[in-house]
Amino acid sequence: MTANYDIAVIGAGFAGLACARRAAQRGLSVVVLERKTEPGERIHTTGILVREAWEEWAAPSALVRRINRVRVYTPSHRFVELNGDRYFFMATDTARLMRHLVDETRRSGAEVRFGERFRGVGSPGDRRTENGLSLKDSGVDCRFLVGADGARSRVAESFGLDCNRRLLKGVEWEFEPLSTTGDCLHCFIDSKYAPGYIGWVVPGVAATQVGLAVHRHRRADMPGFIRRIDSLFGLSGKRVLEKRGGVIPIGGLLRNIHGEDVVLIGDSAGMVSPLTAGGIHNAYRFGRLAGDAITDYLERGGPHPGEVIRGAYARGRWKHAARWSYDHLPVGRALDTGLVTWGTFRRLAGAVFFDRMG
Repeated sequence: MTANYDIAVIGAGFAGLACARRAAQRGLSVVVLERKTEPGERIHTTGILVREAWEEWAAPSALVRRINRVRVYTPSHRFVELNGDRYFFMATDTARLMRHLVDETRRSGAEVRFGERFRGVGSPGDRRTENGLSLKDSGVDCRFLVGADGARSRVAESFGLDCNRRLLKGVEWEFEPLSTTGDCLHCFIDSKYAPGYIGWVVPGVAATQVGLAVHRHRRADMPGFIRRIDSLFGLSGKRVLEKRGGVIPIGGLLRNIHGEDVVLIGDSAGMVSPLTAGGIHNAYRFGRLAGDAITDYLERGGPHPGEVIRGAYARGRWKHAARWSYDHLPVGRALDTGLVTWGTFRRLAGAVFFDRMG
């Protein structure tokens, strides 16, 4: 039997759930289809919330840990320590956080189904029914489709929309909690172990998170990186609780993110900072915006949601320029050899981590 919905959202990540929750709060019938079998399964993100993300959709205190300081290290492990007065980050128990977000989305009135893979829409002759789009093998017809299914979006591929081409490869290991990290986010500039991005150590909620992100054609040498920073944190001999990985789009907002009755949001649309590779705040913000825009489009004849989203999305040209510089210039070596002064480095690092404060 086929069920009819106003909106079908593909992907129960941060963006998809924010969109579904908002549209359901506005009175639309919404279904979320997620290929994973349960919320919090196979996490692919470090799960750090910037202050704005925390304010957008606050989580219970048991699921987060506040981080007030950031240390940025050069290859020789010299560092600058930064804090932003009232600015902060939140480490999360990401699996439990996702379960919480799913519960809240369901309470808003949206239906969330797990173990349901998006297999496309009907053939060109029958993809549209009198109720809108017909999704293959799911018993779902919808008036509008939202692709929130990650950096390698099947929705984008099915509708001929743009796909992410510039990607980082991220790997993270969770260790048993360590006392050596303090309440500080530790970030490592090291072109040997983290070409293209950084390494990190995060004092998480119930674990210490250690990770690398590298250009996707490079190998992430986690054992080597752990040996490299062992003198700082004493990781050797500590128990690894979990290992995970995934890809991170860094090309910025894609050009073609919507069709007549479909729009991409979150990682699917490239809504990730080209510089910091952070995407949860944008996922929350533009998921909610999409929920409002789709409701206005379907119920009031408002502008197309894709145009609304694009018009609200900041271009961030300086971040693209900084990304190019980071990719092509020996930043770490320049710091260690004195080619870049520590005062300049502190100002640049402060802009990267706390640029939202102004």
